[in-house]
Amino acid sequence: MQEKPNMPHFKLLNTATGDVISSPSWDELLSHAQAIDMLSAAQDIQRVDGPSPGLAPPLWWLDVRDAKKMDVASVAQTLSIHPLTAEDVVVQEPREKVEVFRNYYLISLQTLLDFNAEAIVPSSAPFFILVFQNSVVTFSASPCPHVDAVHRRIHKMHNPSILSSDWIGYALIDNIIDSFEPSSRAAEHESDAIEDQVFISRFDDLHALLPRIEALRRKITHIARCLLGKVDVLSALVKRCESPHGGPIFPGGEYLLYLGDVQDHLETGLSNLEHLDEIVARSQANCLAQLSANNLRISLTINRAIGKITLFASILGPCHLLASLFGMNVQVPGEEAGGLGWFFGIMGIMLVFTVVVVTVAKRMRLW
Repeated sequence: MQEKPNMPHFKLLNTATGDVISSPSWDELLSHAQAIDMLSAAQDIQRVDGPSPGLAPPLWWLDVRDAKKMDVASVAQTLSIHPLTAEDVVVQEPREKVEVFRNYYLISLQTLLDFNAEAIVPSSAPFFILVFQNSVVTFSASPCPHVDAVHRRIHKMHNPSILSSDWIGYALIDNIIDSFEPSSRAAEHESDAIEDQVFISRFDDLHALLPRIEALRRKITHIARCLLGKVDVLSALVKRCESPHGGPIFPGGEYLLYLGDVQDHLETGLSNLEHLDEIVARSQANCLAQLSANNLRISLTINRAIGKITLFASILGPCHLLASLFGMNVQVPGEEAGGLGWFFGIMGIMLVFTVVVVTVAKRMRLW
């Protein structure tokens, strides 16, 4: 996908004022006085030490869209981001995980990029969330609506006192998991339609139904694989928050309630996908069974037709041989006899032979 010339790669949100500073480059972002003040405060305050007495820095959120190597290096140098984190962002590490560093913790999740519910296999990309003491840094790919969605959610908050960097991290995780819901719902509607068509479709339509079933199973498998990695991420995050040795890096208390709610959504989504996969697998088995039954029916019909042709050839062959023997240009029995006795005698033999063969064929169920 080609980028627009002045597409903003950097968005800096000041949650206290709601102002968003957008910039196509890091240098241009640093030219804003407000951005310099917020980033400078972030450099002075580290999570492991906690804020200084009397110092209440503003909570801000920096999103870097489609980050290039130089962008990541500049942000990492300014905000003291670990080189391993910078490397993961540059190479777009696909593994979902939680990692702890001196002044922040990293959450890496796979998110959908193709939000077309009709897409066979939605495309996905990694989404990196760095949670500091009083700031959040995210690295996202285009098109990614999670950042704008959480921005709107922050602006609509009725109780700003619960807003923190950890809450923004929770909101992003919640929005990423909820973004799979439209694709799951579309897969559910498709599975219901397929299940109904399996039993009412004609034989010719069943062949066209199989590719649809296969595409739907691929879609369900892809969505489930993207969600399964998040189970381990949330479990690790909850475990670290509950651990008495988690230190000041991970919050506890009410934050665990938010994570528990996200875990409930995730388990419900995975349970629905598992149920959908069972329904689609059953529909596929029924479709294949009907195709097998129709193929068997056609095979039996062809076998009966071949049997009748074989019986007809078995009758016609000896009769044709007998007629050929009496029709040779040599002297044959009855050639000089008068009347039609020999003719009716030969026809009688053919008739008796035909009756005997047909009777035997019926008794042997060959007819």
